[in-house]
Amino acid sequence: MKEGNGRTNLTFKKRVIFLFIMISLLIFLLIGRVGYIQLVKGAELQKLAVEQWTNDVKIDAKRGKIFDRNGNELAISANCERVDAYMKDIIKSQIEDPDIKAKIASELAKILGDKEEDILKKLNMTLSNGKPMNSVNIKRRIEKSQADEIRKLKLPGIIVSEDSKRYYPNGSFLSNVLGFTNVDGVGQEGIELKYDSELRGTPGRSIMEADLVRRELPYNISKYIEPVAGNDITLTIDENIQFYVEKAIEDALLVNKAKAVTAIVMDPTNGEVLAMANKPDFNPNTPRDMSGHTDFQDVIKSWSNRSVTYTYEPGSIFKVITAAAALSEGVVSDKDRFTCTGSMIVGDRRIKCWRTKGHGTQDFAQILQNSCNIGFMTLGERLGKEKMYKYIEAFGFGTPTNIDVTFEEGGYKRPVSKMGPVELANLSFGQGITVTPIQMATVFSIIANDGKMMEPHLVKKIQSVDKDGNIIEKKETQPKMVRQVISPEVAKQLRGYLEKVISVGGGKKAYVEGYSIAGKTGTAQKAEGGRYASGKYVASFVGMAPADNPKYVVYVSIDEPDPSNYYAGQIAAPLAGQIFKDIFVNANMKPDNSLKPVIEVVIPNVIGLPVREAVNNLKNSGFEVEVKDKGTTVIDMNPLAGISVVSGSKVILYTGNGQNYNNKVIVPNLNGMSPKEASEVLSSLDLKLKAIGDGYVTEQEPQVGEEVTTGSTIDAYFDIYGD
Repeated sequence: MKEGNGRTNLTFKKRVIFLFIMISLLIFLLIGRVGYIQLVKGAELQKLAVEQWTNDVKIDAKRGKIFDRNGNELAISANCERVDAYMKDIIKSQIEDPDIKAKIASELAKILGDKEEDILKKLNMTLSNGKPMNSVNIKRRIEKSQADEIRKLKLPGIIVSEDSKRYYPNGSFLSNVLGFTNVDGVGQEGIELKYDSELRGTPGRSIMEADLVRRELPYNISKYIEPVAGNDITLTIDENIQFYVEKAIEDALLVNKAKAVTAIVMDPTNGEVLAMANKPDFNPNTPRDMSGHTDFQDVIKSWSNRSVTYTYEPGSIFKVITAAAALSEGVVSDKDRFTCTGSMIVGDRRIKCWRTKGHGTQDFAQILQNSCNIGFMTLGERLGKEKMYKYIEAFGFGTPTNIDVTFEEGGYKRPVSKMGPVELANLSFGQGITVTPIQMATVFSIIANDGKMMEPHLVKKIQSVDKDGNIIEKKETQPKMVRQVISPEVAKQLRGYLEKVISVGGGKKAYVEGYSIAGKTGTAQKAEGGRYASGKYVASFVGMAPADNPKYVVYVSIDEPDPSNYYAGQIAAPLAGQIFKDIFVNANMKPDNSLKPVIEVVIPNVIGLPVREAVNNLKNSGFEVEVKDKGTTVIDMNPLAGISVVSGSKVILYTGNGQNYNNKVIVPNLNGMSPKEASEVLSSLDLKLKAIGDGYVTEQEPQVGEEVTTGSTIDAYFDIYGD
């Protein structure tokens, strides 16, 4: 028995030891597993746990505002909300309710006003591998009332959070400069794109406790990280001047039946852009609206800021660069004389002046006033290609101005190594080179600013603002001088010559009474496919005022105006004149009465009319009238009809009762008139017009001042202005 009991005890002990070892091993494994979970997988599992009982929602920062220089709001961000769907929670809910997606789509469609099938399609979206999306945006930028209704529904996986909407209170106003943002508030064009990092700000987070189906619990918010608003930007733009400019070019677009019109106003002393406008433009609140467009590519083109992206051959406004180079290099003086016969042989080619009959003999000031191609080809020849090229580079052609916008073009300049005599001759009057509007505005700003080139810019300052509206940081844009291009003396000389272009030359229609303006017109045929396109022109004007100490530079261009009237002196100059006039009024600049022009008018023919009718006609035209004798009919007058006299001058009428009338009149000055204008003047004198050619009157026969009989025909020679 003892021996058996011993074996039994031994067996029992072995079993106990085995059991102890197994239990110890199990405990060791459990400790190892717990350690693995805690130490190795702890962070990951904690993250998963937090995701199960919290909603982590990104809160977009409020985008900074954009103001004009006077603090007027141009772009703002309004508070709104958004709806998102977290798909894994909706999929979990499908286990209990297979129709949950359809129910969610139905409920949301009622509130959002969207189609139920469109929302359901979003809820069924998958990744490229076929797996469900993690989250889907249902709709952004919804009203608070809609958001509150959706919250009340407590739909599984549906999260409502803060959002912001970019808003442009003035619609299309300044749209090509401001640009716009996409649905996520990221800048896409213009200032919005260029300064996106400044405007965007830093997003925040809202971490909320949720139940098993991701519905927000009302009693706790675990964590809230407040978003940091973006910086505000103040532009150099003056809203008032911009308004005047946009109104003027909108009218010019319609009146001239043009493809596009562009205008820039700059302060030449510091490079600040006071206005920059293009028509047609777009509404940045609805930038993808297809209204008025043939296709979406046409919509994209409307976003482009033509002031900095459009390149074209400048034509006669480029003659100012040739003049500046010639004066700076001392190859011309006021004593020089230039003979224009209408054309000039250069190399193996005959190059014509815009006035095919020629300008005759002129001095330096006159070749600028008359915009004579022959005179400027002569200057180009004197300069030579190396010196000409030196000034092309100095004035900044062929490279961007570095204005603070995106997508700026630099234009094209022919390499000096590929410039022969013909190319040099063409270049001297603005052909064979392409420029942008901002380059030409900058070039004339150099002349206005005593030869100093200032870098053009649109942003005046950038500032941070706290939640109470206090400015906590400010970055002022300092004017940047690029280089001294020409001497102050040469710049002053040029301003004097260019003032004559407005007072007596081809830019007369830019004149504003009481103010001195210096400027230049240019009419350039458009090049397409290596050839000049028939009937397609760009009419441009650049000017500065006051001429002796310019505060403003105005650039305008009209792209592809009506081919029946495309001359810059007739359509671009008056457009610029209107803008200048509005600027002077806005700046409260008082007119200088000493600059008031002497207005001359043609005396109409009243011989043969009853005395009372003749007197009324003359008085209505602004003349004083003295009647001689007591006859009933006018038989003669002094001065004779057709003479140009100062408005308000006295006209003496001789009367009688017979049929012995003086049928003599004086041939008036028709120079620069259109066919319609010339016909009206001659008709008032009982004379007939024989129009020869197209354009505007450059010569006439009989000559001005000759005495002819009523009923005579006046031959007027019309020519196309190349200016």
